[in-house]
Amino acid sequence: AHVRNQVMFSLFTDFENFSEFKPTEQNAGTLAPMLDQLVVWTRAMQSVRAELTAAAN
Repeated sequence: AHVRNQVMFSLFTDFENFSEFKPTEQNAGTLAPMLDQLVVWTRAMQSVRAELTAAAN
């Protein structure tokens, strides 16, 4: 399983005082497509995890 989209945040531009997350508009726009792909894989792997759990018990 892989997630094709990637997100890169910088401590210098996406965090205020290196602690409060405030991404730039450009970087924030890349997050939703990556999360959309991640959710698809999470749902797809749910049945696999359930089968592995059942087999282990």
